Amino acid sequence: MPTRDELPPRTGPWATRFDSEEAMVEADNALREAALNQHDLSPILPFEAVYGEGEGCLGKATAITIDPRRPYNSDGEVNYVYADFSTRGLLYGVYRPAEPVGDAAGDDGPTTGADLWNTTLYPYPGGYREIDPVSVPLADLGLDVPGIDRRFVHFCAGILGVEAVDDLGMLRETFDLAWPDYQDTIRTGLMHVVTNEPLTVSQWFDLTYVQFPDQRELRAYLAQVYAYLFDDFEAMPVAPQ
Repeated sequence: MPTRDELPPRTGPWATRFDSEEAMVEADNALREAALNQHDLSPILPFEAVYGEGEGCLGKATAITIDPRRPYNSDGEVNYVYADFSTRGLLYGVYRPAEPVGDAAGDDGPTTGADLWNTTLYPYPGGYREIDPVSVPLADLGLDVPGIDRRFVHFCAGILGVEAVDDLGMLRETFDLAWPDYQDTIRTGLMHVVTNEPLTVSQWFDLTYVQFPDQRELRAYLAQVYAYLFDDFEAMPVAPQ
């Protein structure tokens, strides 16, 4: 199984960071609460839902990218542009169940914040991608079927998204300690996308920023993710660079 350091470097189109430790803690508290309330290991929240609207969002996070329309200024300097988090920004949290201590393990999944380990946490600008994982109708992705809910979209965008996909091995260690209803929707969702292929490679990129060369390779990868999480497949699936 490849280690994290042996995997190719990945990044989405935006480089992002929290502007202060306080902003990061506030995001973690809100996302951790959402994870517990919604039984969701990869909750995604609108930026303003955590920090408030308008000026309340200022000074919380920064996102920069190189302008694809004009990469360089007239003086030859790189032309960086900044995202506006005051509208449609998103906060991503990726958690995994904590290893139980003694007899603390239960059959119903995590019940307190201490029952979750943080895998990654990051802000990302919204409104710059074709698919918003928080609001896209499931029917638009071919996922409006029994047994699948919004949490599967979050799983794809968060856990299988460009910022966290190489941490899948960390999740696998304690995935069977997640809430049974969460495991069920992820199992059903993966089986559905492997069997029926409702998501095109273009939609997958818009949702995750991971680019597959064709539908066959996307299907094979998702089949490996299913086998890795549910069928004791040993090798961690590696998404393309």
